[in-house]
Amino acid sequence: MPKRHHLASVSAALRVVAVAVFVLAAGAVYHELHSTRTAIIADTERQMARLDMVFAEQTGRAVEVVDLLVTGAVETVQTRRPNVADVGEVLRRRLRGVQQIAAILVVDADGRTVVATDTDRSSSPPSAVEALLVRYRADPKNDLLIGQPFRVGDNKWNVLLSRPDYAPDGKFLGIVVGSINLSYFEDFYRAVELNENGSVMLHLRDGTILARFPHVDQAIGTSFGNLPPFTEVLAHAQAGTLQMESPIDGSIRVTAIRALRAFPLAVLVSVEQGRILADWRYEAWSLIGSAIALGGVVIFLLLSLSRRSRQVERLLDETHLAHESATKARDGLLQQISERERAEVALKQAQRMEAIGQLTGGVAHDFNNLLTVVLGNVEILQRQAAADRNGALEERLSAIRTAAERGATLTGHLLAFARRQPLMPKPTDLNAMIAGMRNLLDSALGAKAHARVVLAVNLWPAMVDQSQIELVVLNLVINARDAMRDGGIITIETANHRRTEKIGPDGSPPGDYVAITVRDTGTGIAPEVLPRVFEPFFTTKGPGAGSGLGLSQVFGTARQSGGEVRIETAVRRGTAVTVDLPRATVIPMRAKTAQPEIRLQGTQANILLVDDDDLVRAVSAAMLRDLGYHVRDVSDGEAALAILAAGADMDILLTDLVMPDMNGSQLAALAQVRREDLSVVFISGYAEQAEFVLPPGHRLIHKPFTVGDLHAAIEAALLERRRVLVTI
Repeated sequence: MPKRHHLASVSAALRVVAVAVFVLAAGAVYHELHSTRTAIIADTERQMARLDMVFAEQTGRAVEVVDLLVTGAVETVQTRRPNVADVGEVLRRRLRGVQQIAAILVVDADGRTVVATDTDRSSSPPSAVEALLVRYRADPKNDLLIGQPFRVGDNKWNVLLSRPDYAPDGKFLGIVVGSINLSYFEDFYRAVELNENGSVMLHLRDGTILARFPHVDQAIGTSFGNLPPFTEVLAHAQAGTLQMESPIDGSIRVTAIRALRAFPLAVLVSVEQGRILADWRYEAWSLIGSAIALGGVVIFLLLSLSRRSRQVERLLDETHLAHESATKARDGLLQQISERERAEVALKQAQRMEAIGQLTGGVAHDFNNLLTVVLGNVEILQRQAAADRNGALEERLSAIRTAAERGATLTGHLLAFARRQPLMPKPTDLNAMIAGMRNLLDSALGAKAHARVVLAVNLWPAMVDQSQIELVVLNLVINARDAMRDGGIITIETANHRRTEKIGPDGSPPGDYVAITVRDTGTGIAPEVLPRVFEPFFTTKGPGAGSGLGLSQVFGTARQSGGEVRIETAVRRGTAVTVDLPRATVIPMRAKTAQPEIRLQGTQANILLVDDDDLVRAVSAAMLRDLGYHVRDVSDGEAALAILAAGADMDILLTDLVMPDMNGSQLAALAQVRREDLSVVFISGYAEQAEFVLPPGHRLIHKPFTVGDLHAAIEAALLERRRVLVTI
């Protein structure tokens, strides 16, 4: 940020004062309006509470009169039993002049009417009486009960109040019912001058509306027991006030409710909040308008002064901003130059490694073809020498074969570095793999060095080619051994590793990885040597001490598997090489038991051999014929398709993957269109993982291959072909 001139503080202070004036004015207006509104609501709640107390008292007296008449009727019936014929006239005389009760009814325990003041039973329908009898039968301890409201003539509503009638021995004889005229209470509530938006309701304690003024016919008989007046007020006290939304018209109302002490009833009085706040809203808008006008004038003056001060301030700041911008531009340019230089170095290193990889991959591929010819002919000659029992010739051929196999191992390292070695990844338990290598590692380390294995608990499975990863671990252990001239301890660790960032521009993406770390206490790697350690044939060992392909194989296998290699080293303090391998999403299968050795004699089968290299094709055909197969060999895909089109009976298509014009994968697809039952076995010196994915049911033989490799792949393909044909 630029360094401000002292006038800048004046501009800022004026703006702060303007904001403070606005906040203070708004706060004062809000406080005043809130206080006034709170006082109005509180005063209204007090008025509603007082009014509700009056209504509850008067309602209780009216219901008490009905209860006294019903109780008296019970006593009259008990004293005149069994001659109760003249009780009806006595009860009618008692009802005269009592407006809130419409009729009294005496019912026996079976529901038969004994006495009724209304002979037409219009004020006490049988269904309502039976509902009360059911409640008494369910709980004989019930005393006074009030039923649900029901409609009578002239669109009026009544409700029944009952008392039980028991014999001296406690036997339930029936009930005496008084039919209360609910319109009486609505008329009484109407007589009190409420606010035009006020309402009074008589409820049962369960929330059922019995009477309401102003009358809303649809509301009578509806229960609102789940609303706050019943769940929050009457559940804990006899009376209280609150603000709530009306379930009838949706308005917000100031409400007071009070329960009647002697009866299961409650009276609720409410007034619409919006009406009582009408004057307050008018005053509020007036106050807000005045505050806005006065505050606006003050704020306008303050902001005008602030703008004038800002103009002076801007002139002083522009010079400093220009100087700072130039400084930032210079620093940014220097940083860009530095970043570009680092990117160029990284790009050159990546291009160099890629060029070396392409060169080594091409050389290894061609060399694999030569080794295939050598190994194939050696195996043919070995079989003939064994048949002739020529021991001297067998010994020389064995030496040639050993040298050729060592050459195949070297080409495998080169292909691994170039990331052109075909891999067969599967879920692998790295802990079990390293434990199984323990004897091999001990023999490779010798007497001076010792391996210490630290295996992680609950290690994730890795999606790798186990044979290649075993070679990775072996190469790292041998390198660690050679780095400790006086011996020492080599630590092999496994761990779960969750990476959140990408390593380098061409590194593997973030995700879950399984890490193998080989750590030594040797000489370490010098900083000037570290950038070249993964190059093939680069080594700091003496002549004859190593091929320089160990770390290049580690690098290539890790990258081709979708992982990464990390090195932590310090001169004379040791080196730790960590290989991150992708996590598998399925559990590894248990290792299969060793299979018995296959007798190297092929079954009767017709094989179509396709390879563009004449020498490789010739030796491959000779090996197949030596195994007893019938072979037709051609140099390209077009010739192979012509043989199939002519109707030749072929069981196996044995084709090289990398061929000009038409590669092996394309040939296999076209051949199986002509012959669906044709099995395919591929031959390859290398296969780009991005360009070739082995189709299901097909097999791949790596160059250079032996007679045993060829025999095993052909026989497996024939066996699977027979199973398919039997199924069909």
